[in-house]
Amino acid sequence: MSAIDDMALSDEALEAWMAIKPAPRPLVRTMSALDGFVTAAVTGPRFADPQDWMCPLMGLPRDALAKGSATDHAVFASVARIHNRINETLFDRPQDYAPRFATKPSGGIDPRPWCQGFHAAINLNIKNGNRYSTSTTPTTACCCRS
Repeated sequence: MSAIDDMALSDEALEAWMAIKPAPRPLVRTMSALDGFVTAAVTGPRFADPQDWMCPLMGLPRDALAKGSATDHAVFASVARIHNRINETLFDRPQDYAPRFATKPSGGIDPRPWCQGFHAAINLNIKNGNRYSTSTTPTTACCCRS
């Protein structure tokens, strides 16, 4: 295990933290939406600094790494772990990539939270001056439907 893994929260603890974090609230509230957001951050135009997307994503101040609490650092480590997993899978073993869709109470999959997270990253990236292609791919189709 790496130092990031040692510091990171479990997925359950991270989702619980996202659900109750007061203002500024995270841009996403579930692990499925977080997975969609991070997938867009990995595959889309690069942010100059990871803090440019990690801080707004989790509702943390820009200086959270330098001046944040142990919980802030654990949240950053958790997001970094998810980022590294998605990045490694997409670039080393793309055939193994599977979005982390939510499960409906009836047992089926619910792609909406993942798509909402992906879309939140696109919006944040556009606010930061990066352009996305206007083409719709299978990955972005759920986000680009009207």
